[in-house]
Amino acid sequence: MKIAYFFLPPYFGLLAGLIGHNVTTGWLGAGAGLFLAVLISAEGHRRPGADASMRAIDAMSGTEFEAYVAARLRRGGWQVTFTSVVGDYGVDLIAHRDGKSVAIQCKRHGKSVGVAAVQQVVSGACHHGCTKSIVISNQEFTRAARQLAVTHHCQLIGRRALQAWVPPPVRREV
Repeated sequence: MKIAYFFLPPYFGLLAGLIGHNVTTGWLGAGAGLFLAVLISAEGHRRPGADASMRAIDAMSGTEFEAYVAARLRRGGWQVTFTSVVGDYGVDLIAHRDGKSVAIQCKRHGKSVGVAAVQQVVSGACHHGCTKSIVISNQEFTRAARQLAVTHHCQLIGRRALQAWVPPPVRREV
């Protein structure tokens, strides 16, 4: 973002100077460009928070990630229940809202999520009577997983979507 400091003030100064046919107007334009560069730079400093929140998510255990996803869904107005650890048929959470039920599998992995996750949640959704299936992961998905998800209308929420979808983890006050 530092390039904005070098690019925007002269650009706005030149533009304002040409339009106003006045050096003073050019200086005012350069000031406006500098102000805009500061705003852009301040916005850029907020981004590391997203990286920090993803690092916190990456450090979670699988169970913590499931609880985090459930909490986020509840904040979005969903009623969420956890399936049993044994015999869940590939479904970690079942979310209900507006007469819809969604089977969700949470995958907190260190590498891309494969086709097995889609296979499991799709069959588990049918078993649990859900109308939709979703796999949510802190990583992206393999090509085969994406292709199978399209075939079965399974929604995939990977790392990039998760960054936009969830706020940073809440820090507890000590």
